[in-house]
Amino acid sequence: MKIRLKLYGVFRSAAKTSDMELNVAKDTTVKLLVNQLVSEDGLRTLKELLLDSSTSDPRPNALILVSGREINALEGVDTVLHEGDEVAILPIAHGG
Repeated sequence: MKIRLKLYGVFRSAAKTSDMELNVAKDTTVKLLVNQLVSEDGLRTLKELLLDSSTSDPRPNALILVSGREINALEGVDTVLHEGDEVAILPIAHGG
């Protein structure tokens, strides 16, 4: 199934794109999506910025929205994605 991924701030810079369309398996969770994303060649910097080094959890470093809803208001990283969902990943820390 297809989902749209939007990256913001340092995540966009690390991935060298702000918008991707990804094919994922049915019943893919946010956690599986993030792991798929950071395992791709050329995204080592994204992995270092996104995942907490001790827990491999993205939530300390990122606000993640699925179709406009923050994942902690859903099922956290276990939120199941559906065809056509838009996942937005925004950095927690930012300058002004």
